Amino acid sequence: MTSRTLDPTVKPDEATDLYDVKRLAALLNVKQATVRSMRARAQLPEPTSTDINGGAVWAREIVDSFFAQDTGNGSVVSAIVNPELPKVIDLFSGCGGMSLGFQLAGFDVLEGFDNWKCAVDTYSKNLGHDATLLDLGDVDATIRALERYEGDGEFPAIIGGPPCQDFSSAGTRVEGARADLTEKFAAVIERFQPPFFVMENVARAEHAAAFKRAVAVMEAAGYTVNKVVLDASLCGVPQKRKRLITIGTKEPATTAAIFEWFTENKSEKPMTVRDWFGKRLGTSTYYRHPRSYARRGVFSIDEPSPTVRGVNRPIPAGYPGHPGDVAPVSQTRPLTTAERAEIQTFPRGYKWVASRTDTEQMIGNAVPVRLAKFVAEGIADAISGNDARDE
Repeated sequence: MTSRTLDPTVKPDEATDLYDVKRLAALLNVKQATVRSMRARAQLPEPTSTDINGGAVWAREIVDSFFAQDTGNGSVVSAIVNPELPKVIDLFSGCGGMSLGFQLAGFDVLEGFDNWKCAVDTYSKNLGHDATLLDLGDVDATIRALERYEGDGEFPAIIGGPPCQDFSSAGTRVEGARADLTEKFAAVIERFQPPFFVMENVARAEHAAAFKRAVAVMEAAGYTVNKVVLDASLCGVPQKRKRLITIGTKEPATTAAIFEWFTENKSEKPMTVRDWFGKRLGTSTYYRHPRSYARRGVFSIDEPSPTVRGVNRPIPAGYPGHPGDVAPVSQTRPLTTAERAEIQTFPRGYKWVASRTDTEQMIGNAVPVRLAKFVAEGIADAISGNDARDE
């Protein structure tokens, strides 16, 4: 972590959220030639890519993390809070992907809650505030834990991703006990009436009866609810990961404005693995273990990654190859844990407080940081627009 005075008026490119050499020099109050010298002396993070428009570029969160001030708990995250936006709490927060995305969009995230200790520990190590270990399947316990946020102005907004195994194509297609966590999430929304909520799930969840019952509860509580399946590769993530995003606000115009923003600001071109890493991987292909050998296992960095899962297996000796493989399996390699975390758009330097197996699972379970940031920016824009209309 490096401390340096930055010019808060200098922003990354509005369309890509990337700093080129010129912008980075302005941010650091140095000449462009000094940026090149700083790179040579390892006084800058590695570029996100070295060959976009003929030069190096850095993702904003990577720059923010590298120059973050020490918060006292080893946090690598730095974010500028917009005090005009509602504060936020994150249920089913996991290792912090959703919270970090909202922080990078200017929201003041107060606390995360999850029932997996290593995820809580990882969140607390990185986000600049703590997560709390809590069984969110116990609605009464959840309500008691959140009651301390009442009586001090507006209750915080609630974001979260109730576990989705019962809906996922990765597991059983029969709804089970975990499916009703969406309904318990809805019960918390109904009880505390936050200014808005965000619920993230796998795309197929919208067809589940439990999901439909949850939405009905939130609509009956006075929320205008809408949903959309977002492809993360069109939202600044080098991964074709589709997620159902459900949002509710008390103002129909605000809910409508959020989803209009999504439509208007999605990229027309998916982000590829090469777009994110440039030449840093040192390979043009990589192996991702398929669910069955009926699917390919070797992918090109010139396409978005398939969905990052919670396992990262080596190439098995018996892998038979697949007609869709872009290269012979003998000429490629699997991605490392750190590389998989970057494909989920966690900043380099994010600290994982767990065994390798649990870290891989946390990475696979997480909401991609930049997907969460995209969602948060749409909400922030709609809220700001609504405030302007009220003046």
